[in-house]
Amino acid sequence: MNSVAELHRAVQAAIAGKRLGRPVFVRYLLSGPDKSSVAARLARIVTVVRGWLDQSLDTIHAVGSASAGQVSLALRFREGGSALVNIARGNRLGDGVDLLVLGNHGALYHDAGQAALGAKPGKLPRDEPDSALLATIEKALRSGKPVSVKSEAKS
Repeated sequence: MNSVAELHRAVQAAIAGKRLGRPVFVRYLLSGPDKSSVAARLARIVTVVRGWLDQSLDTIHAVGSASAGQVSLALRFREGGSALVNIARGNRLGDGVDLLVLGNHGALYHDAGQAALGAKPGKLPRDEPDSALLATIEKALRSGKPVSVKSEAKS
């Protein structure tokens, strides 16, 4: 994989090809020294994960601190799926993305440490995150409690 966008497309192709069955769980870990907005990066990742699971997001529970650079989001979806999205600021291993997608008939893995030697660090797409989703993530980060996702934060 030469970029995170290519990784995302490969996962989407595997899901579309029904190689995993119906996706039910995603663990997406992103590490690296990036100091841009943690909430915006989380919103971009959540949007991608929500698309892979093809389910409506129900609640977000945030643990950690954006100022410390270590945040985990537990996502629960209305149709039964779940996900863990984590951002950790620090040294990057490989392309910085560690990924697990579990389906009801298979699994897909991407290990950051298995990236090609000398691979450039992965970068998330820089499109603007969904503003309602971003506001919900920021609320979850402030409260430390599960936050319901309003229907307008759904894409």
